[in-house]
Amino acid sequence: MKRGRRRWTKRAFSLVEMLIALAIGAVLLVATLAALQVSFDSYRVNSDQASTHAVGRMVVQRMTTMIRSGEAFRPLPADVRDRVVTSDFIEFYHPDTGNLITVSWDRITGRLEYRMDNGLPVTLLEGVVTRTDEAGRVVQPFRLEWEPGRRVYRVTIDLMIIPDDSISTAAGSNPPGPGAGTGIRPIRLVASAMPRSAMF
Repeated sequence: MKRGRRRWTKRAFSLVEMLIALAIGAVLLVATLAALQVSFDSYRVNSDQASTHAVGRMVVQRMTTMIRSGEAFRPLPADVRDRVVTSDFIEFYHPDTGNLITVSWDRITGRLEYRMDNGLPVTLLEGVVTRTDEAGRVVQPFRLEWEPGRRVYRVTIDLMIIPDDSISTAAGSNPPGPGAGTGIRPIRLVASAMPRSAMF
């Protein structure tokens, strides 16, 4: 008896099956890329905040150190009965060198600048933005509390900074662009210092 031969046919994917497989692969690839983008964005946010926080704290520490050794602070109260002055700048003399030190905030460029004896300004910090209180009034970055007799008792620094990992403390650098810090929460830095002359 003769055995019948089996016929094996090689079957490949049809065009429709290939298109479905490619579509599924594309969807998985898009989902993976979206997850990677979220991961990169999260890393950027954390990096920006950590960098800005470190630089901001360093600048505030430097300013409080200068304030502790300063004397003859400005601006003065408009009325001798006023005990608190808020301003976008602060001036004082360093007792050892006799230099006039000015620290000012430029609201337009967002720069906190340092100047000695009317020299060229040096950028201490960039990205300092306007902060408002509950009533919508602008909160100035410097608050001087005066004692009777034209003596400063305490100076408070209150800064709101937009995080940016390319933040600079060098002069001549560009201010952050309009999209800087998009989607990132601002950092608020507050510090108080008492001049040594007010301690004794």
